[in-house]
Amino acid sequence: MFLLDRLIYVTNRPDEINQIITQERGYTCIATGQSFPGIATRLYPLAGGGFLEVAYIEDESRVPESESGLALQAFIQKHQEGYYSLVLETDDMNHVETILQQEGYPIHFSGTQQIALPSGEPMMMRMLGTHEHLPWFVQYEKTTVPRPGYPQAAIIRTASLVADVQLLEKLIGFSATLGQYLDMHTAFLPLANASLRLESADANSFSYFEPKGLLLDDTKYV
Repeated sequence: MFLLDRLIYVTNRPDEINQIITQERGYTCIATGQSFPGIATRLYPLAGGGFLEVAYIEDESRVPESESGLALQAFIQKHQEGYYSLVLETDDMNHVETILQQEGYPIHFSGTQQIALPSGEPMMMRMLGTHEHLPWFVQYEKTTVPRPGYPQAAIIRTASLVADVQLLEKLIGFSATLGQYLDMHTAFLPLANASLRLESADANSFSYFEPKGLLLDDTKYV
């Protein structure tokens, strides 16, 4: 089983983004924290399950303490803001690791960590990732109960559509539904609480779609 766990959006104007998310789109910030030294986060539940995590630099002097913090800082310096990564929850991390190994993909582990859920409950989790334009995968000590039926989608815009679809089909265990809109090729794969949509593009990126439309795609600096 695979679920949309979270989309991470990084910015250097968190208060403005918070206003857009809460006042214009009706989301609620339920938790604040720190993902890496110097990197602060705000967490907003998505109506169909999963979270939007907004990350920003709170203390620039501490960012060099972690490679992940430096990578996020480099993203902000290059793009100013935007969706940084997509995380999918799985109940079988061994399956994900095996497929990536069989297909010759690099594997990056985060190790087993203890986190605090928004409710305050402690939870053990581990994460695994591969190429940065593809999702990270997380497995929690307790599998999340999905809330199906809400029309939401995580979007992967990719310059390597065919290879990415083939890999994700093997990982998720379903054949993609293929389509085309004008010059853009698309592929859809089902998650337990969302759709995973892949779109052909010149540059790699992520996005999120819900009944009100794309979230935050039109808020970037001009």
